[in-house]
Amino acid sequence: MYYYHTLYESARGNRAKRSEVVADSQAGSPPQVPPPPWALERRRRRNRAARAPLNRAQIVEAGLRIVDADGADGLSLRRLADALGVAPMSIYWHVRDKAELFELIGHAVYAEIEIPPARGDWREQLRDIHRSMLAGVLRHPNTVDILIGRARYGAGGLGLFERIITILLEAGFSPEAAFDAYSSLYLFTLGFTATSGRSPEFREIQREGLEYMRSLPEDRFPSIRAVAPMIGRRPPAEQFELALDVVIEGIAARLPRDERSGRTVAARGRRSRSRVT
Repeated sequence: MYYYHTLYESARGNRAKRSEVVADSQAGSPPQVPPPPWALERRRRRNRAARAPLNRAQIVEAGLRIVDADGADGLSLRRLADALGVAPMSIYWHVRDKAELFELIGHAVYAEIEIPPARGDWREQLRDIHRSMLAGVLRHPNTVDILIGRARYGAGGLGLFERIITILLEAGFSPEAAFDAYSSLYLFTLGFTATSGRSPEFREIQREGLEYMRSLPEDRFPSIRAVAPMIGRRPPAEQFELALDVVIEGIAARLPRDERSGRTVAARGRRSRSRVT
């Protein structure tokens, strides 16, 4: 009898529990059940699908922001994916690897550099375009190492190259001399940018170095002591203009004597043709 009584009580208890669940359900408060893993994954997929589709321009823009903030070493595809709110594998649909991403970032920086309209003689045209280059690179000083790589062979970099070489050829330089002049200006501009756009730590090192040079014994380092008070007295923009003039005048000294007045080969050709006609 005890056995049957136990079965009866157990069945009655189960019926009571089911009644409570039904009552709770009817009252509008169903029992809380955690969703299964596959339901969570479906939800994540729906959320990703609701976002605007990822494109290469978004990736490059986000990558450039990271480089601007923390330098090229601070950029990783995982960090970029987190910034974009996507899975890292999503980025590989648009860029092959980190090297290609750096190249695209460099293209974006070059594309921001405006090629100014031609004005004045060839010297003034070179000044204008290199001022524009400096301004463009200083907006993104952490990209200097990127810009000297494959990025310069993109549309923006080639456009600058073509314009500078054209100015020099039309000024009367031979192709060899024009390229030598271009290289000098290119290295000068990037070198100036690399030192003027550095971190506060770098500038502190420069300040400490200057103080050290001012303290050197004058009998052993008289020339350094003579110029030490001059170091750093000019603001960067003024120093750039001065140095750019020095480079351009040095280039001008290599121009054939009959071209130094600023006349161009193209202009002489036009005058010759007008006399013939």
